[in-house]
Amino acid sequence: MIYRRPSYYDTFRCLGGACPDTCCRDWSVVPDDDFLAGCAAAPSPLKERIARNLAADEDGDTCFRLDERGMCALLTPDGLCAIQRDWGEEHLCAHCASYPRFIEEYGSLTESSLAISCPEAARLLLEAPRFTLIETDDGKADPPFDGIDRTLLDGLEQSRAQVLALLDGPGGIWHKLRLTLAYAGQLQARIDRGRYGEMPACPLVLSPPQDNPRRQAAAVQLLHVLSGLDPLRPGWPALLRNRAEQLARLSPAQYTALCVRYAQANPVCERQAVNLACYFVFRHWHKAVNDDALYGRAAFVCAAVSALYHLCLFQPGEEAALWSQFSREVEHDEDNLSELIWALCGGAPAHLL
Repeated sequence: MIYRRPSYYDTFRCLGGACPDTCCRDWSVVPDDDFLAGCAAAPSPLKERIARNLAADEDGDTCFRLDERGMCALLTPDGLCAIQRDWGEEHLCAHCASYPRFIEEYGSLTESSLAISCPEAARLLLEAPRFTLIETDDGKADPPFDGIDRTLLDGLEQSRAQVLALLDGPGGIWHKLRLTLAYAGQLQARIDRGRYGEMPACPLVLSPPQDNPRRQAAAVQLLHVLSGLDPLRPGWPALLRNRAEQLARLSPAQYTALCVRYAQANPVCERQAVNLACYFVFRHWHKAVNDDALYGRAAFVCAAVSALYHLCLFQPGEEAALWSQFSREVEHDEDNLSELIWALCGGAPAHLL
């Protein structure tokens, strides 16, 4: 079995009450059966508090109740979980104990990462000198590839490695993303014909960089599209619409000047954009093994980087917070993510870049 994770993965530590946000908000967490079975052994009065704050969600699953502010009812005023504080971290339900870590399993390959919906995970990615992966092999026999086409996975493995190398290499982020999108289009054509074995021979064609005068207008359109998705928090669509309106009011010269000022205020913004793109590629590229939708996922990577870059233009210094908001609203909402990916499948917005 091969295991793979980003180099900063093992340095993550939950900030607890010092976190600028909280993961104990807005999400209905469904505790696992082992947790529910063990609640009888919780100390009092925590045991009674847990019992009072378990409720059935709209699907009939037992979940932790949210209060009128959208906060988990087990969250204490000091920003800590009552279960962790009064009973111990080892008694957290599986979902809460693992977040923001997530694991994807592809037959003999297991990949782990940190969801940037967590502000601390976003900070680690933001400040990483490079997005690099650590790989280990336990030498044990590979499990069967149930439901996974091994040839397709091999094609995704080889193509993603090329894309990550491209993104971490020389050149500007927009040009590298444009090349990624074109490459994904070539790969998608082979996937659509069921010719997975041809993917390794598909070349990632390099071309001279070109400026894109439509990037500003495309970003305005993208922000409006994102504002139309189902929001987790009500302030998110308003932020997107406000930034889209601000961006639309700028003349081309003013837009260029804003980009220059941002680069001066944040000299490592290019590296941050590369890290962000690599994170999205690492997390989403291989999921095409489930539905063949590689092109839409590559377009999603490009759209996410473009949207976050243009949001950060107006809020330099708040990159980690904005990355976290986007991840919460899009990556963690399967309906929003699927809607965006499939919308981009029909004609990926190369003009975004």
